[in-house]
Amino acid sequence: MAGHSQQSNGVGALMLIAVAVICLGIGFFIGTKNTTPTAGSAPGAAVAPSAQAGKDSTKIPVGDSPTYGPANAPVTIVEFTSMQCPFCGRAAGTLKELADKYPNDVRLVFKNFPLSFQAQAKDASRVVMAAERQGKFWEMKEKMFADLQAYRSGDVKDLGAKYAAELGMDVEKFKADYDDPAIVATIDADQKLGESLGVRGTPHFFVNGEVVNGAQPLARFEEIVKKQLGEVEELLAAGTSRDGIYAAMVDKNFKSAPAPQQAERKAEPATEVHMVPVRDADYAKGASADQALVTIMEFSSFQCPFCARGSETIKQLVEKYPNQVRVVFKHFPLGFQQQSEPASRASVAAGNQGKFWEMYQLLYDNQRSLGEAKFEELAGQLGLNMDKFKADYAAPATAEIVKQAQRDGQSAGIRGTPGFLVNGIKVVGAQPLAVFEDHVKKQIEIAEKIKSDRNLSGEALYEAVVEYNKENVAEAAPAAAPERPAAPAPKIADDALSVGNSYTMGPANAPVTIYEFSSFQCPFCARGAETLDRVKEEYGDKVRVVYKNFPLPFQAQSEPAARAALAAGKQGKFWEMYHLLYENQRSFREDGLWERLAGELGLNMDKFKADFDDPAIAQQVKDEAEEGRSVGVTGTPAFFVNGTRVVGAQPFEKFKELIDAEL
Repeated sequence: MAGHSQQSNGVGALMLIAVAVICLGIGFFIGTKNTTPTAGSAPGAAVAPSAQAGKDSTKIPVGDSPTYGPANAPVTIVEFTSMQCPFCGRAAGTLKELADKYPNDVRLVFKNFPLSFQAQAKDASRVVMAAERQGKFWEMKEKMFADLQAYRSGDVKDLGAKYAAELGMDVEKFKADYDDPAIVATIDADQKLGESLGVRGTPHFFVNGEVVNGAQPLARFEEIVKKQLGEVEELLAAGTSRDGIYAAMVDKNFKSAPAPQQAERKAEPATEVHMVPVRDADYAKGASADQALVTIMEFSSFQCPFCARGSETIKQLVEKYPNQVRVVFKHFPLGFQQQSEPASRASVAAGNQGKFWEMYQLLYDNQRSLGEAKFEELAGQLGLNMDKFKADYAAPATAEIVKQAQRDGQSAGIRGTPGFLVNGIKVVGAQPLAVFEDHVKKQIEIAEKIKSDRNLSGEALYEAVVEYNKENVAEAAPAAAPERPAAPAPKIADDALSVGNSYTMGPANAPVTIYEFSSFQCPFCARGAETLDRVKEEYGDKVRVVYKNFPLPFQAQSEPAARAALAAGKQGKFWEMYHLLYENQRSFREDGLWERLAGELGLNMDKFKADFDDPAIAQQVKDEAEEGRSVGVTGTPAFFVNGTRVVGAQPFEKFKELIDAEL
């Protein structure tokens, strides 16, 4: 281990009445989802819409695309999907659930949008479109998304033929349709339409023309559908014809696609840096914590085929840099991969018997057959104690380890797998070795300098390098001036900050007041504290320091440390604890550290523990941090010298310049 719904309100009824009146009055039929499907079609699936389905939109046309749900539904959701996109697979299940929950109100329309970097995506689109010719589009789509990892292990056409047989289709016709150039032309036309509408990634949806990006939860889609149903009622009441609802709603909701250059300017910077702690329950390989110059966080799902590929690259990296690179595994099971979370628990259970990395490799080697029986088989291969393995696999504590690792990934913006943090620098996807090597070489150079200059190692070095990368990347980020928020004012108003209940050092009438916003687990804050000590020695009673807690969310022990300092302050020992905390930063993961330090200060332990757990203390920490955010503090350390902002652990000379100007 490393440290070791409901139905729509009234619209459905209105529709049924309208349909009945039309059918009785002029004798034509509009199908609904409850009509008998065509032979071989999915229950509730509609065939390609005819002119009877109503007026199509010229902006986002349904055309001859596969549909699911009644042709006259008041809400039409057009989805642009890449058939190799795992997030599209997740969204497909959500949309099916939505359509089944609103059987008379929602129609789904499928459009192909194969992504260029997903090698089998277009072939997979050919599979589902060939199945559509035999009325099995939705069934085939479901099967293809359920077995994404099979795409890379064989020919997609053969995989589709296998599923076609399982679905009772004419396999020879399926193969002929798969090869039909007309299907390729349909896919290309879908993609061209999507691009003209501003689709850049998948999944991408238009709900009656309203744009929805990404695999949103069911609740979000329900919220939009309910809003759209209300707007449809208003259009019908205003005299819009029933068959013109879809076109009218698209005209109302969709104006035009964003200009390409506009989308580029608003894109997030290519590089992100996040600090994620190494936890006691995490497993690491490669260089030891004290030896490592580069820490790579690997966020993976054992059922993800791209993660298997990424794991091979990471293995090569460790072999090439055995004394510099440490790899820390973080579980990130994907919801649509049913065996990924159980597989993570199996690896943890094996790790409890010293076999994490062995199980890690076996799980990737056996991706296509994962399941509880397979986990036990693999445990047997590793010679594990089976009773203990089964108990640990089922233990709530094991599930919590997996959940915590996933929360760590989510805090760093990880959305899919594999994802990596190289000394905090985010790398997305199964990138080639050269990409990782480029990062590693640069990070080794940076880490060696910080290690030499500050005599750091282990977690303290890791945190310091990540902090350096944050500053460096921020300075090198691509310019996007119109979209970036204004920089905080260099000087704040005299009354923007107040002492309140915060601890101070120096007389209240001192001509210079320095507000310090710090996190006790931040290595740069420790350096800033040393600088302020020198300021006090140099200027004495001319300076008053006001300490404000600003614990950083990615530093797990920073908030408890802040409470420990305030609890010591209740017994007149705040500044003593302040210095002890900075001196013991490298021991923050040590159990009982706060009590040990309180003992060194001779504090009443019962009172210290009670104050440490006092909600009022925790609230003071939150209030001080919020006060910092109100004046633009986003990181630590941050200082205000008579209101002049000083960001970062600046040298003594910077403080001297400002103080002398005030005096």
